[in-house]
Amino acid sequence: MKKLKLTKVIASALVVASVLMLNPIGANAEWKHNLAGWWYAEGDSWATGWSEIDGKWYHFNSRGYMEHDKTIDGYYLDSSGAWKEVMTTSENLKFDKSTGTIVGYSGVNTVVNIPSEIDGVSVTSIGIGAFSTDNSSAKIESITIPNSVTSIGESAFEWDSNLKAISIPESVKKIEKATFNGCIKLTSVTMPNGLTSIGQGAFSGCGNLTNIIIPGNVTYIDNVAFAGCHSLRSIDIPKSVKRIGGGAFENCDKLTSMNIHSSTVIGQYVFDGTPNVKITIVN
Repeated sequence: MKKLKLTKVIASALVVASVLMLNPIGANAEWKHNLAGWWYAEGDSWATGWSEIDGKWYHFNSRGYMEHDKTIDGYYLDSSGAWKEVMTTSENLKFDKSTGTIVGYSGVNTVVNIPSEIDGVSVTSIGIGAFSTDNSSAKIESITIPNSVTSIGESAFEWDSNLKAISIPESVKKIEKATFNGCIKLTSVTMPNGLTSIGQGAFSGCGNLTNIIIPGNVTYIDNVAFAGCHSLRSIDIPKSVKRIGGGAFENCDKLTSMNIHSSTVIGQYVFDGTPNVKITIVN
């Protein structure tokens, strides 16, 4: 078993970094939220930067909204927004033992192998933005994901501009929103046969992706899923697909052929900016 180390504890610098906008927040401050997110406020005053609330540390952006599912100043914020201590393996993977989730990567290797188990805990998930430019050095060219992983979070590899190839294990059933958005060097993706959906913008902006095979169990391709895949040339949509979301293949300017079954519902602007595509309707 390779030796693990804990991430550094919260430094006193966080106290100094805690910033309040306008007047100081008083004892009657409360959590508030809208469609944009959560903030902590009293009257016209709200917290920004690092702030300790009820014994937990949170980080609020310049607009006052709480950050979550990302690493800031070297500290990981979980889905609740609270700072959470995580392990860093000798391979520089950041791991939340309580949830079995890879939450970040601090190494510089071009090839990364995720183990199926860390410190006796099964690795079951790759967290939101774990290998994106927010939470990693984004130098990864290829990555191996074990079959123990059943979910890959939104934006997990977003803007990883060096990623070239990836194979998604059979244990994963969904590709979430923006998972590979902006992976401009990605040329090869192997999807699992049991995949059921491809999320919004999942492969948007993958300009070097030339070929993709949609597995026969996929029922939904979400909005702008493959938008801006400028090198994509042909694609077959399996009969299992019930709906293709708006703009799913927009600006795929080299796309010349696509087979779609007559039962598939096609959203608006699916082929906007894709002038050369010939669509064959299959019964």
